[in-house]
Amino acid sequence: MTRVGPPTLDERLADRRAAIEDFHKRWSAYVRRWRRAAAEGPEAASALVEEVLRDGLPEDRADRAPERASLAAARAVVAASGFLDPEEYAVRHRLRRGTDPYRHHVETGWRMLQNPSPRFDLWSYWVDHLDPTTEGADPLLHWLVVGRHLGWGPVPGPPPARTPVRPEAGAPPRRICLFAAYDADGLVDDYVVTYLRELSRHADVYYLADGVLEPGQLDRLADVTAGAWSIPHGGYDFGSFSLLARDLVGWDVVDGYDELLLANDSCFLLRPLDEVFATMDARACDWWSLQATSMEHDENYFRDDAAIPLAEAKRRFLGPRHFSDVRYLHLSSYFLAFRRPVVADPGFRWRLDTVVPQEAKGLVVHKYEIGISRHLTDAGYDFDTWLPDLQPFHPLYSRHVFDLVGTGFPLAKRNFLGENPRRAPDVGRWRERLAELAPEARIDEMAANIARVTDPARLHDAYDVVQDPATGRRTVRTSALAGHPFRRMDRETPSFGHWWAFAAGPSGRLDPGVRAVLEQVRHDPSIRKVVLTRTRPLLDDVAGEGVTVVPIATLGGQEAVVRCGVIVVGDPLDAALPHAPLPARHRVRHVGAPWAPLDRAATPPALGAVDSVAVASPFEAAARRVADPGLGADDTWLTGLPRHDLLAAEVLPADLAGAEARLRERLDGRPLVLVTGAGGSACSPDDVARLGAWARDAGVVIGVREGRPDAPDGLTRALQPLAPLGLSDRSVVSEAVVLRAASAVVSPSASGALDAHAAGHALLVHRWGDPLDPLLDRLADLAGAGWTATPDDRRPEVALDGRAAARFAHRVRLAELARS
Repeated sequence: MTRVGPPTLDERLADRRAAIEDFHKRWSAYVRRWRRAAAEGPEAASALVEEVLRDGLPEDRADRAPERASLAAARAVVAASGFLDPEEYAVRHRLRRGTDPYRHHVETGWRMLQNPSPRFDLWSYWVDHLDPTTEGADPLLHWLVVGRHLGWGPVPGPPPARTPVRPEAGAPPRRICLFAAYDADGLVDDYVVTYLRELSRHADVYYLADGVLEPGQLDRLADVTAGAWSIPHGGYDFGSFSLLARDLVGWDVVDGYDELLLANDSCFLLRPLDEVFATMDARACDWWSLQATSMEHDENYFRDDAAIPLAEAKRRFLGPRHFSDVRYLHLSSYFLAFRRPVVADPGFRWRLDTVVPQEAKGLVVHKYEIGISRHLTDAGYDFDTWLPDLQPFHPLYSRHVFDLVGTGFPLAKRNFLGENPRRAPDVGRWRERLAELAPEARIDEMAANIARVTDPARLHDAYDVVQDPATGRRTVRTSALAGHPFRRMDRETPSFGHWWAFAAGPSGRLDPGVRAVLEQVRHDPSIRKVVLTRTRPLLDDVAGEGVTVVPIATLGGQEAVVRCGVIVVGDPLDAALPHAPLPARHRVRHVGAPWAPLDRAATPPALGAVDSVAVASPFEAAARRVADPGLGADDTWLTGLPRHDLLAAEVLPADLAGAEARLRERLDGRPLVLVTGAGGSACSPDDVARLGAWARDAGVVIGVREGRPDAPDGLTRALQPLAPLGLSDRSVVSEAVVLRAASAVVSPSASGALDAHAAGHALLVHRWGDPLDPLLDRLADLAGAGWTATPDDRRPEVALDGRAAARFAHRVRLAELARS
């Protein structure tokens, strides 16, 4: 079939993939010849390597050769080519002593864009001649045996001469802004609305969040965007830019503007952008940003690191090739503007169209942020920056940030203010300093976001940096210990049976069982309570006598946990305590977890090195001992599950009671059918539509609870057309609140059977992908019965009397008394 018009993106990718597949067949035929030659002796193998380097791959083809043989042949070709300098490669890429540089390159180095030498540019060749969306072939090997014999160069050629673009005087250019966002809690934060409102004064803004936002959040952007979407893709900001330009907005729309602006939510707005745009509108350039950066001019506390005029920086740093992409002068992706010649450039569009998720965030930076900068400079497009000079790397994470703000810089990096990754001193005073330097900045919005999303331990370290005035060395004054120093502190610090630690989950919530036990002793003056937070701030309100909340990954958290003779957890130990103390000096007490097998042969998940666990029946006790052989008969406590106290309680703690009242207010008297578990990828659109139609007819609210609400294949994403209530940990303070409010729970397993019995709702086991009719029939029966749950034979053998946490705490006390 003859093509009409230029090939589409899919057709171009298909052509390249076909060429790569043909390369592998030809290479496999060569590998078989090389193996036979190697069996004859090293001289025969070397002669064959010289032949393929001289003449290229023969046209013979064969099925894929064994990987081990293919790698050995590739190593021989690369080693003989002279395009990999082994000594310099090992130093530049910090290889372990004894690592073979040639083998490192053919196995992993090329995938990580670790250039073999400045004479070969891996990513430029990869994106220009191979398939940039897959790891189809080692670019260096392909060039050695195919590409150079076709006349392709190992590095981009000299840039052509171009005349930079200057906007026409009298009218500002028409701008379109593609804005990339991500929020772990599925929210559109206030600071984002503030930033977008300012951008919308200068451009038509199109917004894409990588993830699944909570229902109603996109409505906050109605008056500040021309279009807004929430789609999980895992490609970071360039994944959003690509999806917007290629599919959601379209290049045909982008072509109607004079300037394309790429921006993301990694920055706080400090002041209006009028002066920035007015300044750059008067400059002649093809693309621009607020600042440039390069590790060739790194921040230095010991020697002069003064800014370099941009023109001088271009003369010094543009042109030379490097082993590592981070050495190249480039513009940062948080704020980039491209004028018409760049937007129309085929190489620019190809690079943006072919963005795909990467295994490591660093590859996103190398391939797309730095990669696009390098392509444009190699293609002769001139850039400019609002800052007149090249500041030391990286200016928005260095000690110079507040100096830049004082000169009028309009943005501040969230990561700098919350995590301070380059350990600049005196960042903890950022509120006072920004209030003085940028009075228009909305400091409260910024502080609220940092408090919500930042790991408390990282926040502590960010603000605890001290600098030695004599040497310039910066250290975290009270940083957490690791390895032997932590174990030594644990051995040398006394632990006490009346010090109890309670481990919070990574979402900042306490497991309902852990919370129930804490409530039991919360106001007991004889017990010191230490609540250990992890990557998020604690959201439970647990203030009380002798209650301390501290991040486990700080020195203060470690000093507290080693004093705790008792550690109460609701997760397996390795998940509950990333800094686990020595087992011999502490007793880890597990509050139990929901578990109800569909058959008597099943065993519960292993809990790890715990000293005891709460159970609800003798059968569960036996099953726990099978799953965790370290548990004896005296270690499975038939107390009932403490979590059930909260599910069945008439009176909840104040914060949970308030959360339940707010949830029931949202339900407005309607039944809640809670969908939990995994399997979103198996939900067919037809099943989702039928479930939604039934819910509307029955006056039912659909809610979703899962571990990762922003997962591309999750239930939240699959059920998004129904606008379900988001009831995962990112949205509600406790699982107990949700289970109490639910009229029915739909789950792929029976593990919630005891929870259902305690909370008084129905549990319906349904795996997505199975026929939907039985589920709809059971839901209809429940609705007809007034949502009265049918008694289940999987009920706890310990009475649901609200005393499980008391019995658990009593067993802990008895165990500690027995040790004294």
